[in-house]
Amino acid sequence: MWADNASKIDMLSYEPYAELLHDIALSERVNPLTIGLFGNWGSGKSTVLNLIEGKIKREENPKITSVFVNAWMFEGYDDAKTALMEVILRSLEENEDIKSKVGGTLKSLRDRVDWFRVGGYAVKKGIPYLLSATLGNPLPLLIDGLKSFVPKDEKQAEETLAGMKKAKEFLKDQSEEGNVVQNIRMFREEFEQMMTDSNLENLIIIIDDLDRCSPERIIDTLEAIKLFLAVKKTTFIIAIDEDVVSYAVQRKYPKIDDATLDISKDYIEKIVQMPIRIPELSDIDVKNYLLLLVSEMFLSESHLDRLLLGLRERQIFVKGEIINQEEIYSILDFSTNNLEEVFKTGFNKQDFELQLDVFGSVAEVISTTLKGNPRQAKRFLNSFYIRKKLSDIQNLNLDLRILAKLMVLEYTHIELFRELYTWQVKNEGYASELEELEKISMDENVDESKIEIVKKKYNSLWFKPIVQQWVKVEPLNLYDQDLRQYFYLAKESIKEKGVSLLNLTSIERKWVNDISTEELQESLRRQKVVEFSEDQSLDHSKIIKGIISKYQTNREAYIKVLILIYEQFPNYRDELVKEFKKLRKEEFSPGTVLTFNAVKMVNADHYQEVKNHFIKEEVVSVGIWERVEKPN
Repeated sequence: MWADNASKIDMLSYEPYAELLHDIALSERVNPLTIGLFGNWGSGKSTVLNLIEGKIKREENPKITSVFVNAWMFEGYDDAKTALMEVILRSLEENEDIKSKVGGTLKSLRDRVDWFRVGGYAVKKGIPYLLSATLGNPLPLLIDGLKSFVPKDEKQAEETLAGMKKAKEFLKDQSEEGNVVQNIRMFREEFEQMMTDSNLENLIIIIDDLDRCSPERIIDTLEAIKLFLAVKKTTFIIAIDEDVVSYAVQRKYPKIDDATLDISKDYIEKIVQMPIRIPELSDIDVKNYLLLLVSEMFLSESHLDRLLLGLRERQIFVKGEIINQEEIYSILDFSTNNLEEVFKTGFNKQDFELQLDVFGSVAEVISTTLKGNPRQAKRFLNSFYIRKKLSDIQNLNLDLRILAKLMVLEYTHIELFRELYTWQVKNEGYASELEELEKISMDENVDESKIEIVKKKYNSLWFKPIVQQWVKVEPLNLYDQDLRQYFYLAKESIKEKGVSLLNLTSIERKWVNDISTEELQESLRRQKVVEFSEDQSLDHSKIIKGIISKYQTNREAYIKVLILIYEQFPNYRDELVKEFKKLRKEEFSPGTVLTFNAVKMVNADHYQEVKNHFIKEEVVSVGIWERVEKPN
């Protein structure tokens, strides 16, 4: 199993990025410097940061120190700016050598941080608080503050009173030392002087998980860096998802009328002087990563290092080549090594070779779906090994290749996985329908007319290129295998709320899936619903119940489908209105209001009923509804 966090082992060949950032960070010519390590969620940013921190610590240079900060820690703080400043100052205080030289200055800086924190609290609370503190009477601040904040215990009450006392001292010092701008300047000057007196050549502050924070925390942290901390001899390395930060900036500073002005881009460029972007992993990279994760699970630490070094020496990663099993065996050289030293306790060569073979066969399909995201690769493998362990506990005789292949379909196309489940239920474990799909996929000389006939019988998703690729992946002939025990391990995935699709014929299921598929353009979906309404040979009631069942699993995604059914089937409108009302607040957006305009065009009474319900239940405010309803 693999933890869903950063790895300290470079299995993604990110060492060159870590080396580059390390060298830039140590360059005296460019600091103060803020480096942005840009990459999508799960792309490996944290792994690069860990590699950089490891390099700095191994060098043991007393004139260079690093502070690793997890920005997510600040989510519980009222003020992320001061939280970041305090973490950095406390980390420096923990270094005995630095503390012996500048301990007094560090304490002074921390006191100033306290002033910023409580002063900011008072300013947020407004003029009455400022007056009460300035005039020496904290009672109004205390009494009114307690209305919104009741201490849980004596300790918290003492902390509250101490904070108010500091607020009073802060405001008194404001009158003596000047305004907030001057205090920021003084903090920077003291911080810079502290860096000089400490004899540090570089303070490298590494910030991770900023893109997991709320928009407010993201902006607060970036502003703390720019306003307070970016002084000579400091380097910041921040791992961020550029899209998430852009969204945070847009929330804080909405775009003005000039459509050519990109505020978020300008803001990021002002904070980050040197952007470094981690490229998305290619399909080949993901395949290799899957095999290396399996290797990490089986191999001892020394032999995993040997494998990674051997692959780098052969320039496998640089050349963009796929790691093959023979290459792994060649580097590990089982013939001259004691196998007990090669593998971790409880693991063996036979299982290792089997599982490399299993994931070597399905890696082609799963890598395309993971879209270059190493964290998703870990999650897939974790799910696989959980099921393998469950099967071992229950003495199930599973073919791991079949388990992996079925899990790939489950992971990539849950609708088809559930359809496969219904097929095997009808035939006591054997998905006989899969035989026709497999044979037509494998036959390179099949007539187009025959393909069109088969397409009319099955969900159109079966004929997507990625699914056709899955059908052709070994092991073949799944229709000859009893699949019941595999689906037994996937009970949560095959469970659907509402009316079970098992009561539908294959043609009825096909209608449900074709109308509900998320990938269908809305114009084509409307056309499909019209065709459905006009086909009198179908049992409309059963198919509509199947569509409602889909809607109940994901109302936000399928509300448009249900409204199309509402338009075409007058006899079901009362029932569908009841389903509309099941939308929850978190499933609602301004776009949903616009979607209900179709109901308004058909039945004004139903529209008013739905509108009144959502407003009364506080799913949406009357102001938002009416602004969307009548934008002018």
